[in-house]
Amino acid sequence: MSKIKLSKNFIKDRVKLALTEDLYPNGDITSGLLKKDKIISAKLISNQNAIVAGLLFVKQTFAQVDKKIKFIIKKNDGSLVKKNSLVAKIKGRANSILIAERVALNFLSHISGIATKTNQFVKLAGKNCKICCTRKTIPNYRVIQKYAVKLGGGTNHRFNLSDEYLIKDN
Repeated sequence: MSKIKLSKNFIKDRVKLALTEDLYPNGDITSGLLKKDKIISAKLISNQNAIVAGLLFVKQTFAQVDKKIKFIIKKNDGSLVKKNSLVAKIKGRANSILIAERVALNFLSHISGIATKTNQFVKLAGKNCKICCTRKTIPNYRVIQKYAVKLGGGTNHRFNLSDEYLIKDN
């Protein structure tokens, strides 16, 4: 669906920055309350009808926290999911899953939210109109946000100031 290709290194770098920010300076002190060897299974369930997006960021988040976590994707990025749909399964150490879950869910919620809202606008606009995104993005997250727009059925406008001319009345 999306022609934007997010490289593994790009995803790794963004996840590393997010985890570093979340865990600085002392890590997750709450997860220290759990037994280190306790293995749990969890399910990632959609809480509404949505376009699911950002699963590779989620998978990478769990992998960077603990390479032994098994993260099994059940839906593809860009797919429409119904409320209560199984999106992914997770199995691993409870404390590792707890450390990763908020960053993982932040990526999933943000990217899926953009894709879902874009898709709603695309459906409202119909076939005779394009829904385009602009460069009004969070710094360093432009490519991710434009990826989400494409997954939602939108059209990407220019990525940077050198892509094309834009003459407007400011």
